[in-house]
Amino acid sequence: MMLYFAALAANLGMISAGLFFGWSSPSLPLLTKMDSPIKLTSNEASWVASLFNIGASIGAVLSSLMIHKLGRKTTMLFSVLPSIFGWLIIAFAVAPWQLYISRIICGIASGTSYSTTPAYLGEISPPNVRGILGSMLTVSAKFGMLLEYLIGPFVTVKNLALISLIMPILFLITFIWLPETPYQLIRLGQMKNAEKSLIKLREKNDVSEEIKIIEQSVKNDFSNGNEMRIIFCIPGNRRALITCLGLLLIQQMSGSQAVVAYAQKIFDKSNSGLEGIYLTIILGVIQIIVTIISGFITDRIGRRPLLILSTLGCAISTGIVAIYFHLNYLMKEINEFGWIAAVGITMYIIFYSFGLSGLPFAMIGELFPTNIKAKSSTICIVFVNFLSFIVIKTYQILNDFLGIQFAFLLYTLCSVGGIIFIIFYVPETNGKTLQHIQEELHKNEKK
Repeated sequence: MMLYFAALAANLGMISAGLFFGWSSPSLPLLTKMDSPIKLTSNEASWVASLFNIGASIGAVLSSLMIHKLGRKTTMLFSVLPSIFGWLIIAFAVAPWQLYISRIICGIASGTSYSTTPAYLGEISPPNVRGILGSMLTVSAKFGMLLEYLIGPFVTVKNLALISLIMPILFLITFIWLPETPYQLIRLGQMKNAEKSLIKLREKNDVSEEIKIIEQSVKNDFSNGNEMRIIFCIPGNRRALITCLGLLLIQQMSGSQAVVAYAQKIFDKSNSGLEGIYLTIILGVIQIIVTIISGFITDRIGRRPLLILSTLGCAISTGIVAIYFHLNYLMKEINEFGWIAAVGITMYIIFYSFGLSGLPFAMIGELFPTNIKAKSSTICIVFVNFLSFIVIKTYQILNDFLGIQFAFLLYTLCSVGGIIFIIFYVPETNGKTLQHIQEELHKNEKK
């Protein structure tokens, strides 16, 4: 029970991170209304949405500096501070620049959580449940987004921020009592504390065999070195990096963050006959259901087939949306067919959640050897947040100057290019041990 309570408490931090992602969709339409206390222009709204990702990159870098010295637990608890400050600034903001600052601070909290929570869960979990507990991360983040979709449209921006403040406080109250990971304690030379931690997590007194395995793993980490140059100079590591960065590029350039940040506005613009707030709630429920299903079928189908299916589905979905809005631009009388755009967006979320949403992050943990995993993960998280910033910011620019159809046409073309990349470059990792994956990545290197 203690192990699952620890996983649940850790995932409260991921729910908190999900709140930040979901906040934009119900809040930006309110902030751009004429009667808003902080009247935002479309350009200012795009900055509010996109600056979050700059903060997330900062959070990822801070996490990489803190995680080994201060530990996984302390780094995760650190995320509570920017979470609380971020929500308080949003609640009492009276000018756009204050919202800018708040979103950067919120991003720091999210980037820290995304960088640290997977490591914590991976190091407290035995192999037989590691996959299940790891899949909780994406589900928790999606659940946080859904909470914002459910509450946001029916309260003020201030009240939504104050309500959202409950989650990081709840995370702090529950998580502060839990132990540091045994891996981290052994890295610090605290063998007795590591044993106590493992006894508490496993709820049994004899953990000597597992402690020996963990100790050997930590020794191997130290012996392999962890310099940054190893990532770029060794061909196998370089291929792992290109694969992960390529998948993250496809993930973001398929339009995911634009859909998440502007879902309600897109639905309202489609004239589908049902208010955007309700369609967005349906969207959030679908995300969670499909993400859970994906977690169960990934190991059966394989990474590459699921990624290809997901990317192909995203290309078709955004293509449908692009065609609808282009025809709507040419022939205004097709407004009664707005449901087609709503169906396209819903299809996109279904296909995106099946593969592109979680698998690129899962493959970061599979493709990189342990000795460079922390630094490699930081590179990937900074990269994905930079891309997310670009996508969210350029969506509004494309929408304002060229039309929403051009934004979705761009996402369609990027998804088509992504299918080619996955087919010809991305290795299959399903059913292989981490050691086997490394052997395949490095098999052509000269000895």
